[in-house]
Amino acid sequence: MSTNNYKRTDSIEFTKKVSRKIKGWYSNDTFHDKAVNRIALQREEIISLFEKVEKVSVKKLLRYLDSSGFFYRPSAPNRHHNFPGGLAEHSLGVFRIVEEWNNMSPEERRNSELYNFKLSDKHVLCNIFTEKMNYDDMVIAAICHDLCKAKHYYFEGRIIKKHHSDYLGSRHASISVERLEANGIKGEKCEELLLAVLKHMRLYSKSYTNKERENQIRGKASMLTIAVWAADKLDASRHPAGKLHKQF
Repeated sequence: MSTNNYKRTDSIEFTKKVSRKIKGWYSNDTFHDKAVNRIALQREEIISLFEKVEKVSVKKLLRYLDSSGFFYRPSAPNRHHNFPGGLAEHSLGVFRIVEEWNNMSPEERRNSELYNFKLSDKHVLCNIFTEKMNYDDMVIAAICHDLCKAKHYYFEGRIIKKHHSDYLGSRHASISVERLEANGIKGEKCEELLLAVLKHMRLYSKSYTNKERENQIRGKASMLTIAVWAADKLDASRHPAGKLHKQF
């Protein structure tokens, strides 16, 4: 049974903080208020998902999500989900795709959007039609695959700025792993989910031939690693830069 019940910040205090942080992004108060409400709902959904985790304590990680601004940050300045709350929305989107895949029958997987989008050539890596994933691993890996961005971007009116110009780059995924380990997600029982986060940008080394790529990851790529990688790409494609949120 999970012991990860999390003491929430007062909801009014949280919404006031978010309202200050994204001030000036939207052209009118109606859009602004809708965004604040959407961010608060996403935060509650993510916390509720984490509270069901059993294999490891996530209380320290949840405190980090709150203190780092994870819930109201954008995913990027000029790429997908580049709006207030975009990072959390993308993270939830990845989780939902992975969870949906996990609940599918082999036939449903073969006919799914995810399979046709990114997985039709991944049969050599694992049994993608039948392999199941652990709930705890899915939640942590999917929600936190871009954890490195939590303190990276901030708003100045309609402009998204970076706190550190060279903060991410090629170390994007490894920084997310470091943040997870620093907040208690570490050890042998977390190895698979940490590998999924580490590999979410690229399953293979660019310099390898196709056969070398297959050999490089065979035996190391679990369904979780492949699903998070593919779901990240699929969810990003649904929300290209500049696309207004569906509510607006």
